[in-house]
Amino acid sequence: MKNIISCLAQWKWGTTNNFLYQCKHKISENCDLFYKKHIHLVDAGLENNTPYPLVLPPHRKVDLILSFDFSQGDPFQTVKTTAKYCKEHQIPFPKNTEKSYECPPTKSCYVFEGDGNETPDVMHFPLFNAQTCGDYKEIKILAQKYKTRVRSYDHFMMEELLDIAKKNVESSEDQITKRIQQCVWRSNKRGGDMTGEDQ
Repeated sequence: MKNIISCLAQWKWGTTNNFLYQCKHKISENCDLFYKKHIHLVDAGLENNTPYPLVLPPHRKVDLILSFDFSQGDPFQTVKTTAKYCKEHQIPFPKNTEKSYECPPTKSCYVFEGDGNETPDVMHFPLFNAQTCGDYKEIKILAQKYKTRVRSYDHFMMEELLDIAKKNVESSEDQITKRIQQCVWRSNKRGGDMTGEDQ
């Protein structure tokens, strides 16, 4: 209990020895990992409920992120938390404002535009939305039925959730296809720019 309370108080989890500490020939000395004797790891689910940080650094060269909301509460919380995280860590992320978010969501997919270079496009799919689930009353009933703290879902509940998620993707199929084509075009253009050839 003492260790858990200490971790909660400091919000430091998974303290472990840093195998890169002072490893001169294996990592740039400009990297924070070179100077830290211990590192503290936290599950992405605890930090911001999504694995965004793993794919967002520009060297990953990610053009498009499909983001699926399965959280209880604010259907845009993961996007908001990630935007804040990126701002704090100076990582490119699409600009969005409170006007970008609707509660309850009216659409099955919201697109947050990147810059076509280092900042990827993000397509965010709120699980319960008016386009695939009905009016506000229906959304509220579904959100109540599928709370995070429900101990287990029976077969019918699982099928219903999967069906809703499937409808969200199906209703956005054209948008997804266009975004993928745009990303391929951008990638080819960048390749052409780097080699001096038109592609």
